[in-house]
Amino acid sequence: MTQIQTSCSCGQTQVIVKAAPRVRFRCHCTKCQAVYQAPYADALLLRRGQARPAVPSTIKWIHTKSPSPLSRGLCKSCGDPMLAYLFGALSVVPARTAQQMDLPPVDCDIYYGTRVEDQSDDVPKYSGALSTYLGLTLPLSRVLALPGREPTSS
Repeated sequence: MTQIQTSCSCGQTQVIVKAAPRVRFRCHCTKCQAVYQAPYADALLLRRGQARPAVPSTIKWIHTKSPSPLSRGLCKSCGDPMLAYLFGALSVVPARTAQQMDLPPVDCDIYYGTRVEDQSDDVPKYSGALSTYLGLTLPLSRVLALPGREPTSS
């Protein structure tokens, strides 16, 4: 089975991705803006188990909100976001760490009401929690319902 290894900016933390991502979204929530030090998080969504830390001890796990369905894994050395687990069933990998992979197009922008930068494209935009969860329903079901494909390099 083909695997692709992503890396943080300092190279100390890697995540092994065992399936091609089917879903990509941009999250504009204030928590993502702070963690990613960017206007939004550009994220890839996979089933849990399709992405894992190469060396788990290099990751520091945090919750940016309590309670939260999202557990975020940051590189202990540079603080780059590397992996997150959503609802315990899904893995989230930052697209910027996986540039060597063939990435899917962006499916949607979520929490768009707190954006700091407009996105001028035809991608659906969802503001607020309820709208975001409803907007993610179809993309989430694609990840959960369909088996993973082998990842390919770009």
